[in-house]
Amino acid sequence: MSENVKWKEEIRRGVEGLRLPPEREADIVEELAGHLQDEYDSLIAKGASEAEAWRITIDGLRSHRLLAELGNVEKSARREPISANAPDKARIVADLWRDFRFALRMLKTHPGFATLAVLSLALGIGANAAMFSIVRAVLIRPLPYREANRLVRAANDGYYPPGGLVALRQESRMMDLAGFDLVPELNLTGLGDAWRLTGSSVSADLFRILGAEAELGRIFRPGEDQPGRDNLVILSHALWRNKFNGDPEIIGRVIRLGDADRQVTGVMPAGFAFPDAGTQFWIPLHLDPRDPAAYWARGFMPVIGRLRATATLEQAQQEIRSLTRSMVALFPYPMSRDWNSEATVLPLQQYLVRNVRTKLMVLQLATGLVLLITCANVANLLLVRGASRHKEIAVRAALGAARTRIARQLLTENLTLALAGGFLGIALASSAFSVLKAALPAGSLGADVQFSWQVVAFTGVLSLVTGLIFGVLPAFSASRNNIAGTIKAGGQRSAGTGSTRLRGALIVGEVALAVVLTVCAGLLIKSLWRLSQANPGFEAEHILTLAVSPNQSLCQKRAACIALFDELLRRAEQIPSVHDAAAANTLPLAANIPTIPVDVEGHPYIPGQSMWPMFWAGAVTPDYFRVMRIPILAGRGPLESDAENSAPVIVVSAAMARRYWPDQNPIGRHVRVVFESHWRTVVGVAGDVRQYDLANHSPGYIQGDMYMPYAQSVTNERQLPASMTLILRTGAEPEGLANHLRELVRDLNPNVPVGEIRTMESLVDDSTQQSRSMTWLFVTFAAASLLLAAIGAYSVVSCSTSQRTFEIGMRVALGASARNIFRLVLGQSLRLVIAGLAVGLGISMAVTRVLAAFLYDTSAMDPLILVTVGGVLVAVALLAGYIPARRAASVDPLTALRME
Repeated sequence: MSENVKWKEEIRRGVEGLRLPPEREADIVEELAGHLQDEYDSLIAKGASEAEAWRITIDGLRSHRLLAELGNVEKSARREPISANAPDKARIVADLWRDFRFALRMLKTHPGFATLAVLSLALGIGANAAMFSIVRAVLIRPLPYREANRLVRAANDGYYPPGGLVALRQESRMMDLAGFDLVPELNLTGLGDAWRLTGSSVSADLFRILGAEAELGRIFRPGEDQPGRDNLVILSHALWRNKFNGDPEIIGRVIRLGDADRQVTGVMPAGFAFPDAGTQFWIPLHLDPRDPAAYWARGFMPVIGRLRATATLEQAQQEIRSLTRSMVALFPYPMSRDWNSEATVLPLQQYLVRNVRTKLMVLQLATGLVLLITCANVANLLLVRGASRHKEIAVRAALGAARTRIARQLLTENLTLALAGGFLGIALASSAFSVLKAALPAGSLGADVQFSWQVVAFTGVLSLVTGLIFGVLPAFSASRNNIAGTIKAGGQRSAGTGSTRLRGALIVGEVALAVVLTVCAGLLIKSLWRLSQANPGFEAEHILTLAVSPNQSLCQKRAACIALFDELLRRAEQIPSVHDAAAANTLPLAANIPTIPVDVEGHPYIPGQSMWPMFWAGAVTPDYFRVMRIPILAGRGPLESDAENSAPVIVVSAAMARRYWPDQNPIGRHVRVVFESHWRTVVGVAGDVRQYDLANHSPGYIQGDMYMPYAQSVTNERQLPASMTLILRTGAEPEGLANHLRELVRDLNPNVPVGEIRTMESLVDDSTQQSRSMTWLFVTFAAASLLLAAIGAYSVVSCSTSQRTFEIGMRVALGASARNIFRLVLGQSLRLVIAGLAVGLGISMAVTRVLAAFLYDTSAMDPLILVTVGGVLVAVALLAGYIPARRAASVDPLTALRME
């Protein structure tokens, strides 16, 4: 009896339990018998005896994994029969359930592949789920107010004085309008230690316009922003809980807030935050037309409104421009005719997100690219794995499975992978919130984002879509195998050139997307480095700061406030670890921006044609410049002799001197605060300081910087600054000095609250926090994409090399050296990556223009970054191709030819 007949008898015994149709069984027996004969002949050629070759071949057939698995499938189908007359839905559900269980078994038998695929998907899906949570909270979720889509905000310098707000309210036919002061700080006293609170002054109808109600008590009533009726306060829920222990009897209680006794009328709900989450109380605006200076010249404020029932946004925009033009004539002093000429109205939510919209879109695009790279990578892994499953799939087809059935089974496996990645992605998304939120400005709408059922639903849908994206092509490709050719080939060269080209195209796309992310990360890294090297204009090392904020009433007698800070500085300097001490009304890089309108000598104000220049107005004690290490470039700094009744002087910044007196000596020039009659003499020029941020961005309305000696200083409210910050140059740690300094202040005045002690270095770090967070996000995305691209390139080259074993053997047999083979395989990896690099650089040239707004002193087309990224990608290609190339170079030609 020939071996071929023996093979057929053994195969029939192996498949007889499957109860196949006779014609199908005959096909399988014929194909597998030929395959076993090839294996037997190969073993004989390698030197095995006939008995040994027979034993090895028969053992291989009897332990054949594919037949065992297919037998399990058939037995499972017989255990769960479905009537031919059963409804289609029941049949589909049963089929899907069987496919799902089989998918789990298949993934369990390949734990390495499953782990790599699931982790890759979890990264892409988790990052997108977390980003979606932020985008939804900021850009999509409606504001938490009644009919929030009808709320609007005056924009494009839409700030109005109290008198202007009243005029708008009276004349507007399209909107109900309200105003709010930005964030005045007041002291809460009489309840133990004094507290410094941040609040907002609001017109009485603001809460009604927002559609907000108090949790306890009531909101302000119409007219309660008028003199004599405005000594009221509404508390935030957090303040009520923290300071008043959630006292339900708080309504009607009188508390001391600032210099006034105010009656508590209400407590807002826990979720209410306006204008931002840091607001702790609300007091009524003081709208008093009997004080023209306060009514028309101070307290310019933002205005919000609610569109009336029949009004449209376009009508409101036209109306506010018309009302603003007519308002110019109402001012009791000459105003520029083009004042607020660009004023318009925007939806409130659109206005609130104006500073973060672009950043969110960039981050969402980046996470989307990571997901696409993940899909391409997993698709490649599936194609590579599919190459090793060609025989399994061919046998399943030989057993009667239709191509659509095979494709559905494979797609079910892919969807199972995606859902597993989605579940793990949810865990990653919840931990990624804090990192993503750190990239947003403080107080933005995304600050309160929480994981919600909408995010879980989004993650589920995203997982299914992702599974379809990366699973369709591999499933379709695998289901189109040639049955006879695959079984006969024994797995060698069973993958077609079409599959190889598809894997190569996926790698090119994957690398191109990785290039985009890597270029963006490189630009942000360089920008952050340049920002960290920027000279802020002062030395932050070894400086501690502490805010000290007496009530403004203490400064009604200027001498009292001056004496308080003089004594406080004197005692602070006596602390052994303190080397120098000074005080200022604001710190560089702090959020506070004190401004004042001025008249500059040689630059006359022309009524009706120009506006008074607005200057940043610092109030500093004599040692400020020495403590901060800010150089005096010309003249002198403030002296102890620059007292309250001495000749008024100022120190200006170098930038201001260049702007107003170019090529001239600024010493001896004069500047006048517009509501004062006397001129202040410039006695010094100080080095430029980055007051607003390290990138040296400054508000457009600031046209100069000046420093006033504290004893001679004045605020826009025509008062001496009451709140000052102690600045101490010391070698001690903050914790060691904090209690000591608090005791000093408490000894001088127990009703003066003391802020948190901070280092100047922490302020500098905070100013780069958003840039650092965004940079490291992109670095993480880029690193992940490069790793995925390297894995993908390795899998493609490795699989392709294994399929070309016979070709490589022929090349070696014909005289090719190991070096030639090494270069051949490594060249394949390089060609794939370089093609992706070329495509990616082309895309980057368009994409990085969007990133330009986030860069500091760095070109969006920086050639060094582009060259560096190219070098990194070439290194990735070499690493990905090295192992397959080395393996190919060591192929034994005789073994390779015998395998064929």
